[in-house]
Amino acid sequence: MDKSEERIFNAPAVTKYLVISLIVAHILLLVTDNQTLIWVYENFAFSMGRMHQFLDGSGDVGIASVLFTLCSHMFLHHDFMHLLINAFMLLAFGSMVERYYGVMTFITIFLLSGWAGALGEYAVSAEANGILYGASGAVFGMMGATMRLMLPRLGWAKVISFAAVMMGLNLIIGLTPIAQLLVGDDVSISWAAHAGGFVVGTLLSLVFRPTHTVAG
Repeated sequence: MDKSEERIFNAPAVTKYLVISLIVAHILLLVTDNQTLIWVYENFAFSMGRMHQFLDGSGDVGIASVLFTLCSHMFLHHDFMHLLINAFMLLAFGSMVERYYGVMTFITIFLLSGWAGALGEYAVSAEANGILYGASGAVFGMMGATMRLMLPRLGWAKVISFAAVMMGLNLIIGLTPIAQLLVGDDVSISWAAHAGGFVVGTLLSLVFRPTHTVAG
């Protein structure tokens, strides 16, 4: 592998611009007024209530609205720490996916993993009127896809061990009071979104073939 390709911050174009767009979106929300901020989260976050209405036909929610928020929720973040964690992980894992799978596969994995994260949270959520936002599902999808790339170098045992540790930490943080210590009482960390994104990213990495070979 070329040394320049191992530098996390020497990111390929689409990964870099995607990270920049996440940062710009967050900065714009920081300088807006509170009323606009509430409107943005009501209309751009993924809503459990809106999804429920769509599935049972009890409201006027259409497929376009659902698809829009499945994408738009990934560009909203709770605070700078939430944003920076996702941005750093996207630079680290997304860069590898874009380099070795190509731009179209990168975008596909990003979107479908983000969608899977949102739908995973909907499947387990006890909050009928809750909302989900953040790129974590998509980022964990990139992590899952990277596991496939690491197989030639690390082998099955180390890759599976890494995945088990990450998912274990995800469950511990998401299902215990640690989450409230990190983000506050009014917000929770979605372990289901992380897990859903990771699983779909991993599966997609087995469907698509890398366009470049990873050195062992």
